[in-house]
Amino acid sequence: MDTDLWYSNVRPPHETTDQLDTSPRRRVRTAVKAIIIRNEHLLTIKMQDQRGIFYTLPGGGQERGEALPDALRRECLEEIGIAVEVGALRFVREHIVRREVDDVHQLDLFFLCSIAANAEPTVGHIPDTAQIGVAWLPLTDLEAYRFYPQVLRPILAHGFDNTMPVYLDEAR
Repeated sequence: MDTDLWYSNVRPPHETTDQLDTSPRRRVRTAVKAIIIRNEHLLTIKMQDQRGIFYTLPGGGQERGEALPDALRRECLEEIGIAVEVGALRFVREHIVRREVDDVHQLDLFFLCSIAANAEPTVGHIPDTAQIGVAWLPLTDLEAYRFYPQVLRPILAHGFDNTMPVYLDEAR
């Protein structure tokens, strides 16, 4: 399909991309995250802030013109130093924070991923600024950790299957 033709059919002919408001306040950030499970443990990024240690999934922002799987592979190399096999899209989460100066609207896409059996994740060559390591957290104890996003803690801790909703409501 010709992308320009498809795009022109979606937007009114008088509206060009130059007229769209892409200011930081209006932009939606797309981020990709890897769910990597090995031996009933979840691979996480170990972070530290003023409140202490916390954990997140490997991944980050999609760059303009970058396919989602490519973004996730790049982010994992940067943060955990190993190649990942990107599998199925499993969850979608909208994160909206309204602030006076700059609203945050982020769309997180969570993919099931796998790594080689002998792969040993470590801090990659371009870690996040607050990243201090990587950690395998036991799924059975996940709710005991300061893990984000919190909405995923009970889902990952108690198992999930294809009958679960894909869209994770931020209010949950």
